[in-house]
Amino acid sequence: MSKTFDRYLYAIGMLKEKYLCVRAVDVAHCLGVSKASVSVVIRQLRDQGLIDVEPDGNLLFTAMGKNRCDQLGERVSFFRQLLTDAGVEPSQALRDAISFSWEMSEASFEAFQAMRKG
Repeated sequence: MSKTFDRYLYAIGMLKEKYLCVRAVDVAHCLGVSKASVSVVIRQLRDQGLIDVEPDGNLLFTAMGKNRCDQLGERVSFFRQLLTDAGVEPSQALRDAISFSWEMSEASFEAFQAMRKG
């Protein structure tokens, strides 16, 4: 899965937690990108079976998209807690956790989890 897809899925998930209806323009504002850019990625996410778009423009996760969004949320929460426990200010910890989540491989993430548990 591409880092771009992950960023968009996570943004949609965050917006869904706040609002009942999330449209492409909301994602554009959240990510600081153009609506045209969002439209391209939304089409790709739909083609990949990760989201559906209702006639009114509301974005909905498919089961596969929701699963991936939940995985991303787990990674962000893990790193956010790790950084906060290390003394990083919470809002900075969140920004860094999001960044780590996009860049780190699954193998490295699992190694961090194992280290944290052990």
